[in-house]
Amino acid sequence: MSEHDVIDLVANAPIHRADAATQALRVFEVQPEQVDKMQQTRLIWRRIIALSHLAVWCSPAGGGKTTIAKLAAAEMAASGYNVFFFQEDASAGDLPGLFEHAKKHGYALLNTTLNGATPESQIKVLRELVRSGADLSANVFILDTLKKFADLMSKGGTREFFRLMRGLTQRGGTVLLLAHTNKHKGIDGRWMFEGVGDVRNDVDELIYIEAADKDAMGIVTMTLRPDKWRCLVQPLTFTLDTTTMVLAPSEAVVDVASIEARRKRQEADAVVIEAVRSALAGGGMSFVSLAQEVSSSTGLGLKAAGNVISRWASSQPDEQALWVETRMRHRNVRHISLPPGKN
Repeated sequence: MSEHDVIDLVANAPIHRADAATQALRVFEVQPEQVDKMQQTRLIWRRIIALSHLAVWCSPAGGGKTTIAKLAAAEMAASGYNVFFFQEDASAGDLPGLFEHAKKHGYALLNTTLNGATPESQIKVLRELVRSGADLSANVFILDTLKKFADLMSKGGTREFFRLMRGLTQRGGTVLLLAHTNKHKGIDGRWMFEGVGDVRNDVDELIYIEAADKDAMGIVTMTLRPDKWRCLVQPLTFTLDTTTMVLAPSEAVVDVASIEARRKRQEADAVVIEAVRSALAGGGMSFVSLAQEVSSSTGLGLKAAGNVISRWASSQPDEQALWVETRMRHRNVRHISLPPGKN
């Protein structure tokens, strides 16, 4: 090989490598048949549960997953599905109420403790059901909670369990697993699934249930947010009246995570917010004068006080804003005032 050939080979090598890499990316290209399959998948409960799919709903303890799953079980039973609700996470005191709900709405409530058995015995029956080759397309299986049936901290412990769950869906059954999140949120402020990462790969849909704190009227807002999906599921919001325990769907989807982030930010800024309101009680002020007064009354630095004022100000009608900012023509001065009716 001549010296010129070597130079040409070296010069062209990066191009060849780039071509190979870009071609390799084609493996991940969305194909028409994949989109068609997503669109053709039948949703059997609202816009979040798909026929013959394996889904996980997760939330912190007391986050609303069982409450919403009960509504789903009742409505799917009313639509003609055979719903089996495996309830292994409830206390003895909760079971009578859960039984009455199941009896009223026509779905089966299953519990091993009252029958002197274990979740492993239920798993054995499900395994035989898969081996039977029966058509399970009219059946829905809800397991509450996942950790009662599988060792979530062990890859080996979950692999066989999810193989069984997938076997149910391959026979046409629909499977919903209720699971817990970690006790602490991730760096993005959202909940994270409790267990091995492989679980996310094993399911068709992974749904997070995000709940806001109870408001002054005793209403809790809960939103089901898809994190992974293989069909066209959509987020859903429900409101729960904690006085009557009535769960109702909401027409609009509420970003609960943003609401909670705003609430916590307001709590952190509470001292400064109160100082601003006190300063504006007698009327509007320029931004500079307001920042100086708030800084003086709270001991906070001038820049930090100004940041809080700016954070909660808006020049447009905005429910999130705590006060109104107006640009005055004279020297383009920023003027801050409380919203009408708040002075």
